[in-house]
Amino acid sequence: MQRRDFLKLSAVTALSLALPNKVFAEENSDYKAIVVLYLQGGNDGLNMFIPSTDDEKTGYPPYARGRENIKVNNNTLELPLDDNGKVDLSGGNPYNVDGDLDTAYTKGFYKHTNLPLATNGIMPELAHLVDRGKVAIVSNVGNLIEPATKEELKSGTKPKPPFLFAHNHQTTLMCNGIASKIQFSGWAGRVYDLWQGINGESLYRLNMGIGANSHMFYGDKTEPLIIHSSGPSKYMWNIKREIYDDLLEVQTGDIFEDLYTNKQKHSFLMQDILYNDWTTKVPQWSSTNAYGDKLFSYPGDKKLQQKDIQASPYLLEKLKSVAKWAYIGKSSGLKRQIFYTIDAGYDTHGNQWLQHPRNLRGLSLAIGDFYKALEDMQMENNVTLMIVSEFGRSLGDNGNGTDHAWGNHYFVLGGAVKGGVYGELPDLNLSSDDDIDHKGRLIPKISMSQYYATVLKWFGMNDEELNRVLPELKNFEIKDLGFMG
Repeated sequence: MQRRDFLKLSAVTALSLALPNKVFAEENSDYKAIVVLYLQGGNDGLNMFIPSTDDEKTGYPPYARGRENIKVNNNTLELPLDDNGKVDLSGGNPYNVDGDLDTAYTKGFYKHTNLPLATNGIMPELAHLVDRGKVAIVSNVGNLIEPATKEELKSGTKPKPPFLFAHNHQTTLMCNGIASKIQFSGWAGRVYDLWQGINGESLYRLNMGIGANSHMFYGDKTEPLIIHSSGPSKYMWNIKREIYDDLLEVQTGDIFEDLYTNKQKHSFLMQDILYNDWTTKVPQWSSTNAYGDKLFSYPGDKKLQQKDIQASPYLLEKLKSVAKWAYIGKSSGLKRQIFYTIDAGYDTHGNQWLQHPRNLRGLSLAIGDFYKALEDMQMENNVTLMIVSEFGRSLGDNGNGTDHAWGNHYFVLGGAVKGGVYGELPDLNLSSDDDIDHKGRLIPKISMSQYYATVLKWFGMNDEELNRVLPELKNFEIKDLGFMG
């Protein structure tokens, strides 16, 4: 971590931490973490989870008609993983076609027993976890102020989120957890506002960004801790550091200079703690990835039998760091943490069959390793990962890609997750009642408020706290979508 990042983000000292919430401590003595993985750019959830029934509204036929140029073929594949999640390489990767990601991307999908959505054939690790019941697929989620029909939205009798289809504004609303207001604090920041001191006297903050920062983390009173994805660095660990520490003990009597000095002291103290924990509290991962290598290692093009999966190494490193920090948090006696990280490159206006498979293949590799690491640490029931994105993609293609849209398919991963498909599947016919226009921009049936609330209830928030953190939750009859145990 860079020194300037600590100076910027260390706005409180150990003395300013609030007292722990005694009621919470009595009722929630275990460790729980939420991991928010942001698929930046607007992920095409319709090509990640493909409708696999013959239904003329919600099934494969309207899906295929709507995106003729980039549809995944209606071809059921045999999952190439055994019960332990190992790839059978005897005949080459079964999802491979000719060494190119684009042909593997559209080859077919893995069907799941009694589920109406299938997983893209390029994501066998994710499909394996769906089959094991460790993944909940949540259908047609998006920034939504209140339930609304196409007619109500078109007539203006029900409000749309401001600046619909715009990357920056929809990302902000996603981070707010409030679909009606651009200028607002972040939902995870508001959790921290309510739960200051929940981790006792530890200097660790509730919210930690791994290789990325987010407006999601900023409350009225609280800020996050941002750490490089490769972990904290050791800096000024010599005579210069000792001299600087001596200088920080000098009090000038000027209130502003002394405040700045105290923040610097807190930054160095936090750096010492982070570096010590990172280097001494090391989890032991005995499992291997799907290709028989150690967890979070990149299999390489030869084993993958495919070329140039650019996203994989970066997301692997980020989720490795998240897993390690969760282990450190639990072993340090923390009660609650929220992690955030990013996987970029999901804005697929053109060349979608080249870019999107890189992202999906890398995502599946990283998700598979992450869950195995949680199992090795016996923390799979303590950590829940949830996918977010600013919006979905249009069902209708533009020739070689898709455009900004609205509703999207997300997934939630963890041992506490009740697997299955949740929510109402949309009508995929272009210009249907679920299409805000004629391009297949789906009107969400589930709001981000409901999506967040379901995980936050598992996290330990009561109804009163949920309504304070997610003020638009009151607009929806269903507060808990039911996918958490």
